[in-house]
Amino acid sequence: MQIANAYSILYSIEDNRDLKLCNSSSWQVREQRKKSKHIKHKMSDTENKAITSNSPSIVVYWLADSRADRILLLLEELELPYVIQKFERGPDKLAPAELKKIHPLGKSPVIKDGDKVVAESGFIIDYLISKYGKEKHLKPTNEEDLFQYNYFLHYIEGSLMPILVMKYIFLNLQKQAPWLVKPVVNGICNKIDQLYLGPNIRAHLDFLEGELKQRKWLAGEQFSGADIQASFTLEMLLKRSNANEENVPNLSRYVAAMRERPAYKRAMEKVGKSCIAE
Repeated sequence: MQIANAYSILYSIEDNRDLKLCNSSSWQVREQRKKSKHIKHKMSDTENKAITSNSPSIVVYWLADSRADRILLLLEELELPYVIQKFERGPDKLAPAELKKIHPLGKSPVIKDGDKVVAESGFIIDYLISKYGKEKHLKPTNEEDLFQYNYFLHYIEGSLMPILVMKYIFLNLQKQAPWLVKPVVNGICNKIDQLYLGPNIRAHLDFLEGELKQRKWLAGEQFSGADIQASFTLEMLLKRSNANEENVPNLSRYVAAMRERPAYKRAMEKVGKSCIAE
């Protein structure tokens, strides 16, 4: 029961928490702190202008250490104007209540495009490419590449991400366990890692290594929305598995090529990072 409760609490860490809001037009971070631990955010003049203009009026509700990095990368690839509302994680690592005012689940990423609020990474990617990206060739048109595109768009969140979330959860259980029960918790977590998590992560590494041996990007020789969906997850995979260029050279090459894209560098600069897995 204790592990189940910890799972439900820690699962949300992949998506959420605490304050700092920034406006991407000026990239000047401002903090609005009150004596209470929550922030009441009012939209800036720039954000209001974006919402009432005829150009794409996209606001990104971005949370540190979350899948929201994908959406910044996509918007930079599409060269669309957008503004950011930035939320930093607090000590409890959960999402601030303010995010629930934007979407009932209080998750990130979420975007607002005009009067539409759009959630879920894969859906946001498909939505933005379909609406604004027809000339950017981020979705393949030939049958084989489109097949790979759709597969990896779902594989990343459906198959790979749950394993990485579990890995993260058990690592944190070991760190946070009271000293009296730490030996027991460590023993259980290590056994789960040995029998389940480790072999599954290795299987995913081998699978991706084989796929990327055949082609430059996940859906062919051209960068696509599938790679944007994979960006956050594959960086986390390399970080949490301690894989390297020697045992996964093609996957390492892939992530390095992703980080060299101008759009990737612009996206990271706007949130004060050098890479997603920082």
